[in-house]
Amino acid sequence: MSILLSDISKELPLEDTSNYRCLNKKLFKDLDRTCVVIDDDPTGNQTVYDIPLLTGWDLETLVHEFKNETPAFFLLTNSRSLSQEKSSEVYQEISKNILRASELTNREFTVISRSDSTLRGHFSEVNVVKNALNYNNIITVFLPVMFEGNRVTVNDVHYITDGDYLVPVNETPFSQDHTFAYSKADLKEWIQEKTNGEIKASDVFSLSVEAIRNKNKEWLCEQIMSLHAGAFCVLNALNYHDLDKGVQALLLAEKLGKKIVYRTSSSFVPSYIGLEPKSLLTPEKIIDLNTQTGGVVIVGSYVSKSSQQLNYALKHYSENEIIEVDVDTILKEGADAYLAVIISKIDENIATGNDVIVYTSRKLITGASANSNINIALRVSNALVDLVKGMSVRPKYLLAKGGITSHDLAIKGLGMKRSRVLGQIQPGIPVWEMDEETKFPKLPYIVFPGNVGDERSLLTIIQKLS
Repeated sequence: MSILLSDISKELPLEDTSNYRCLNKKLFKDLDRTCVVIDDDPTGNQTVYDIPLLTGWDLETLVHEFKNETPAFFLLTNSRSLSQEKSSEVYQEISKNILRASELTNREFTVISRSDSTLRGHFSEVNVVKNALNYNNIITVFLPVMFEGNRVTVNDVHYITDGDYLVPVNETPFSQDHTFAYSKADLKEWIQEKTNGEIKASDVFSLSVEAIRNKNKEWLCEQIMSLHAGAFCVLNALNYHDLDKGVQALLLAEKLGKKIVYRTSSSFVPSYIGLEPKSLLTPEKIIDLNTQTGGVVIVGSYVSKSSQQLNYALKHYSENEIIEVDVDTILKEGADAYLAVIISKIDENIATGNDVIVYTSRKLITGASANSNINIALRVSNALVDLVKGMSVRPKYLLAKGGITSHDLAIKGLGMKRSRVLGQIQPGIPVWEMDEETKFPKLPYIVFPGNVGDERSLLTIIQKLS
């Protein structure tokens, strides 16, 4: 049931967060450790800047980062596109390598399992991490708020802000996801639902917005320190003021020896490492304004918000600059010739300076099970990868819409092994700079999550870079 935001929140201006964020930066630095963010799709870096993104997690790679005392880095697993069994294998491998790298370098670490602010993903991943690390007193803090996307938690209920109203997330289309559907918006009940009753809602602890605002960080820290091994804790927050203060208590608890694994969305990461806010990127910070080629936009996401943004943008482009990729065709044998024609059309457009929008047909094709749905999505994504691999003209930029799409285009299409987050072009929409080893070195790569922005956002970005 939706509620009025004004009825539940005493507004705290975001400017108040500056002192908290500075203190968080000091507290994190005092911990003298590396923050490893294991991301289940490529969009979790949508709130940070100047942080490495890695596509590999072998022992040698992790030892290198730990030896260099890298403060924080992301491991891009794209596990949201995998089956639960496969995602568990990936997270177990990563966790064991992190632990071994820590032993070899004598470098402490924190693990953040970053996932979706609309609660889609394999929640089982956090238990895989905990079990692999094998700490006796470890607890889990669950915090899916993402203010840049209007996701907040209050009274343990997770909401999406819609104008003046807070809408429980289980009343939104996200809860009907064909792979990660759920029925609860109360996060305690959601945890019980996702663990099939293994964790009871009544056993989940929480820190309320009221407590965070009215109690000092030492009192909040005491509550966290008192949690027993294996406990789950929900942290409520309506804005960065609440989040940054709550994170202070978590950092203090870690300083006192409490072992914590985090399952969060994107807003938590800058708060935890004390990354100060940065203004949105201007075009000259993203692209070479003298570039003569056009940009390429590839839309693979099927969520309703993506389709709305796509349809709005298409109204402003000519038929020649719009390419629909028919999903029925690419799922059949002999799709290579069809894709070759599309690649030629992309190259012709951008070579003459025109931007081009490439999108998958909007009819959602599903299988008989969650795994078959994932397999269909992978086949569609692989077709889009083939388009990028086949391009012979370097575009001005490449924008990928959707988590699976952006991950696969970066890694499989462009051959990315490491890149750097430059910042955000719009709130919640990061820009990467490809490394030298990719298909198009230093290419600006825009990762546009499927569930972020309003109807005009896609067109706004394209026009901003024109």
